[in-house]
Amino acid sequence: MPIVKTSILINASADKIFDTMVDPEGIPKWAPIDSVSNIKGDPGEIGSSADCTIVVFGIKLKQTMTVLQVDKPENIVYEMAGAFPGKWAYTLKTEDNGVRLSTVVHYTVSGGVIGNIANKILLQRMHQKKTELFAIGLKAFCEA
Repeated sequence: MPIVKTSILINASADKIFDTMVDPEGIPKWAPIDSVSNIKGDPGEIGSSADCTIVVFGIKLKQTMTVLQVDKPENIVYEMAGAFPGKWAYTLKTEDNGVRLSTVVHYTVSGGVIGNIANKILLQRMHQKKTELFAIGLKAFCEA
């Protein structure tokens, strides 16, 4: 299963960062997500979910994100279903000069050997870039 990781220091409280990143209606304001729909449950609570539409190479793809684990504001784990199934985990750790947000995304690629080749050539870089843009957008939004 391919993995991408990011880490960024954010100059905001862990509570503010956590509440911002789990609010499905606000995510398109700062993340590389086209839209959010079908919101179920309370944001950041186990079992809550939302459908996120992302644009990949000009194609709109839907991912359903469901909260699997949560320990507010230290960490949250989402299960991803849709175009790229897997898990998306965030950890927030307070440091001397801010909060370190670490992200680990495990995802699967269908298509057997061809899918694996496409992942190595293109998809893993795309996932890495989207994950980095997510972190950069969250940082900018929370520090504003």
